[in-house]
Amino acid sequence: GLAMRALGRTNPWFMGALLVAMGFTVAGLSLSAVPGWMSNAAQLVIAVSLGVRFSREFLHTAPRWLGSVTLGTLAMLVVCAGVAWLLAWATGLHPATMILGTSPGGIAEMSITAKVLQLGVPVVTAFQVCRLVAVLLLVGPMFRWIYR
Repeated sequence: GLAMRALGRTNPWFMGALLVAMGFTVAGLSLSAVPGWMSNAAQLVIAVSLGVRFSREFLHTAPRWLGSVTLGTLAMLVVCAGVAWLLAWATGLHPATMILGTSPGGIAEMSITAKVLQLGVPVVTAFQVCRLVAVLLLVGPMFRWIYR
């Protein structure tokens, strides 16, 4: 993280840790896994912490915002599903694996879903990591370019 920060890279703490983890993986070093119960508890705590941020008053006073979020989410899901079907056709991989790989969601959530559905967890994780890295590396420069 410090090296990436010194180089002036975008999101240095995340990207630095990701590069170290990639190095371990490429070298074939397998570190211990997080116990299943701990992963489940973490997902529950994340869901609760997100849920308590919305008050009943906010939900009643923001129907237009909720409608636009719903439409945007549905449009994104349709586009991602279309790309997933094309990728499944081109690669011969299972369409459900490709749908999870291209879905707009978190790496942990999509990987856990793939594991539960007994789909290609490494493929889903790789697609999600590539998406995340692209977003982290491209959004900052694009923002600066658009809003000079």
